[in-house]
This record gives sequence, structure tokens and C-alpha cells, in this order.
Amino acid sequence: MNKLINKSEGIVRWPKKPKDKQFTIEWLSQKFKFEKQYSEKEVNQIIDKNHLFNDIALLRRELVSKSYLQRENDGSVYWRIN
Repeated sequence: MNKLINKSEGIVRWPKKPKDKQFTIEWLSQKFKFEKQYSEKEVNQIIDKNHLFNDIALLRRELVSKSYLQRENDGSVYWRIN
């Protein structure tokens, strides 16, 4: 692991460098299964279990904007993509 991610507790802080952001969000995306649909509440629970700095919305937006998760326009359903 690197200094941004604690193996037992998850993401310690949101990094400043784009390369570190990419590494971090890629690590978080691996907590989601392919071919499974998640409600926003389930996505939030997974993110919450895997980070320490209390910004679920930031991480959820990053997962979607970096194309690790896709969602319905109304945010009702999320799923992992390649």
C-alpha cells in the first residue's frame, strides 16, 4: 500500500497529485463487483467503510467521473464498468 491508503482502515486522505488520485480511486473501485447493481445508499456504505476523511460525495463523484462506476441519471442505480 502507499501512504494514502491504510490496509485496515482505507483511504486516509484525498491526495493532491492527479497520479495519486487515480491510484486511490482505482483502489476504491475494486470494492465494487462487476455485474452487480447498487443503490446510492449501498455505494455510500461501501465508500464509508473504506475511507477516513468523511467525504463520501467526493469519492462517489470521482468513481463516476473517472468511469469506474456508472449510474442512472437520477442516481437510483450504480454499477461498476470496465
